[in-house]
Amino acid sequence: MDPRANRDFLTFGYISHSFTPLLAEAHLYNLFKVDPKKVAAIQDRTGAYLVSNIPPYHSPHWCAVQGRPVWVLDYALRPGGTVVPQHLWAPQGQGDWRRYVEQADFHMPVFFINMDGSLGVPLVDAAVGQMSLYGANQPAPLGDRTTTKIRIGVRTLFFFFHPCSLRLSFTP
Repeated sequence: MDPRANRDFLTFGYISHSFTPLLAEAHLYNLFKVDPKKVAAIQDRTGAYLVSNIPPYHSPHWCAVQGRPVWVLDYALRPGGTVVPQHLWAPQGQGDWRRYVEQADFHMPVFFINMDGSLGVPLVDAAVGQMSLYGANQPAPLGDRTTTKIRIGVRTLFFFFHPCSLRLSFTP
């Protein structure tokens, strides 16, 4: 990809709006193990920011652009809905830092894409279990795992931090 390609994902993507641009850069550094300012992306017609940087673990690519595999890194913000501000989880000690950050294989972000192309899960639909997600019958890109643990720390207006753990299971 062209090294002058789009880097708007560092400011105008969902990841930077969830964590803040500075924390998003830290997360992307941990993902690619390089300075995120060196990550070049192209934006497709759906608003996806696509990168050709190969993740440091096996992850199926999204599609190919000019014969090169690309992965979805983020999406440009869209009107409608709410981006839930989150706190990036941080390990408590140096041992945890090495185990869960330095030596960990971070996976590419997973986006919930509805059949109509919209992003996210409407709470009303999720509450009644009526979601129609694109690729819902296909394995999630979790490497060789069928389950994963996701930590979400939601920031409120009062900056109260409450970590929540979710366990997602996927059947291949």
